[in-house]
Amino acid sequence: MNKIIIILFLLLPHFVKAQDKLQFISEMIDFEINNTQFLTNGIFVFANNSNREIKQMMIFPFSQDTDSIKIKRVFNLSYNQSIRYQLIDKGIAFKIVFLPNDTVKINISYSQARQHENIYLLNSTLTWGKALQTARYSLTFDESVIIDSISYKPDKIEGNIYYWNKKNFYPEDDFKIMIK
Repeated sequence: MNKIIIILFLLLPHFVKAQDKLQFISEMIDFEINNTQFLTNGIFVFANNSNREIKQMMIFPFSQDTDSIKIKRVFNLSYNQSIRYQLIDKGIAFKIVFLPNDTVKINISYSQARQHENIYLLNSTLTWGKALQTARYSLTFDESVIIDSISYKPDKIEGNIYYWNKKNFYPEDDFKIMIK
């Protein structure tokens, strides 16, 4: 009995600390490529499973320098408020407050010039140390765009829209769309 109490005493701080950690649990992103732009509109879902408020500085990385990115929106959908952000080299930084036992949805929308290789950084998810519970993506392209290759095979294709629906997704590669 004393051994069990000692083991629980030693392990309890580890379990409490693990529960305090903020989690990145889901993303839903619509990509669009037209004759001049690669557009990204995403909803990113975070969970605070702890009993305490968490103030977190977030970094959202881009595949290109921020001087080539046009940010349309950084918005907290859960609290219906714009998020102030700061441009950093190849990304933006912003602070979010997560209330205890809360889930927060953040919308980030931006565009960049269309390239031969259009990249959305997926492997930055690895920094969270856990797979996304769900990840849903769509790619729409107009008649001026000829897709050469995509780094992830679509789950479904309907005309000029490709769809991906992933569960327990731990991406090892970035999302790359090569066009002719």
